[in-house]
Amino acid sequence: MKWHVLYTRHHHERAVYERLLEKGFQSYLPLAIAWRKSKGGTRRVTTPLFPRHLFVRCYLEMYAHLELMCIPGVMRLLEDGQGQFLVMAEDEIQLLRRLSDSAAFIGQGKYQMEGERVEVVQGQLRGISGVIGGAYKTTLLVPIHTLQASVAIEISRLQVAPYPDNGEDLRIGSFPPGLMAEG
Repeated sequence: MKWHVLYTRHHHERAVYERLLEKGFQSYLPLAIAWRKSKGGTRRVTTPLFPRHLFVRCYLEMYAHLELMCIPGVMRLLEDGQGQFLVMAEDEIQLLRRLSDSAAFIGQGKYQMEGERVEVVQGQLRGISGVIGGAYKTTLLVPIHTLQASVAIEISRLQVAPYPDNGEDLRIGSFPPGLMAEG
């Protein structure tokens, strides 16, 4: 089974997620924590990390495709440049789960591959690599290559170390940014 990317109507991610579960599909909706101002002051809310996107794991034969398209709120399955349905790698789903389950504040960031490549060496996110834009920046951008997007994480510069691109450490250096080194 493969993970496919569903594109939903605006603000329908949670409803589609619940309907997928009711129909027996394995699905995943990564959430981020945001602070919103309201009449009673600032409050903490959970929002979809990637608005209008959620992930469903299934064998995508014609029956499953039709069943997915008939769910209210589903617009379409995303496709790549060749017209094939977009498939998320299991590694990227596990990475998203790990980022969402951490206590760190995460959000969606721009897809950026320029900047200092670093790896987290301390804390819950140890082993995750990404890009930091400048010398004093504290936002780590972890790329999700399939979606051409990044997850932005606020992190201390003390928790990261330069990513070993020179090939000396093959265990870590063989992983692209964002993927975790098993250790």
